[in-house]
Amino acid sequence: MSRASHGRTTITFYLSDNLRNRARAAYRSTSFHEKDASWSEMLTKALLAEVERRERAHNSGQRFPGSEEPLNPGRPIGY
Repeated sequence: MSRASHGRTTITFYLSDNLRNRARAAYRSTSFHEKDASWSEMLTKALLAEVERRERAHNSGQRFPGSEEPLNPGRPIGY
């Protein structure tokens, strides 16, 4: 993970080719109507929606505190 300008950061993660292609098609087909400034903005919206869902489901709707602590690599045990 590296820091970009304006308090933003870059991240790298893996996803299936199928999901990537589906998401790209959704972006190309809807970015004008959704007023997405960029591919990155659409992905940010999607990630924020999932974070907010988990905060509602598991933290009484409160924001989880942010942390710079690295995440453990790999899949959780028992997943």
